[in-house]
Amino acid sequence: MSRIPIRTATTSNYKGMAAMIGEDGQVYLGRRENLHPGEHPEDPGFYDNVDGTLRHISNNVKMYHLLYGDGFGYSQQRMQREHWFTKADYMEFASLRDGILSRFPAVREITFAGRPFEQPREYRRLHREQYASAR
Repeated sequence: MSRIPIRTATTSNYKGMAAMIGEDGQVYLGRRENLHPGEHPEDPGFYDNVDGTLRHISNNVKMYHLLYGDGFGYSQQRMQREHWFTKADYMEFASLRDGILSRFPAVREITFAGRPFEQPREYRRLHREQYASAR
């Protein structure tokens, strides 16, 4: 199926890409020019995926906010304390940035209280251990 129903979409932090939540509740990243509005305001839009460019990012809706946000007013720690994001959310986002998102050029850095996103200590430790065991 090349027409993917989209619940919401916005310009992402990645060049030429839109962050989207599909009708299935999943988070996607795709080319902005492939997004089309519904015929009527109450109709969902759709993504024309005939070229196969739509990328599934996560089943965690919080990743949507991290794909397009450019400046949260609070620190990562406070956002976690206030239950906006969990440590698992930050771990997932760090993994996405090192994985699928690294294929797309960033147009802006997401910040928390003016500071760039910082990978959780546990994520860094896990990846150091994986790197060391791969040697």
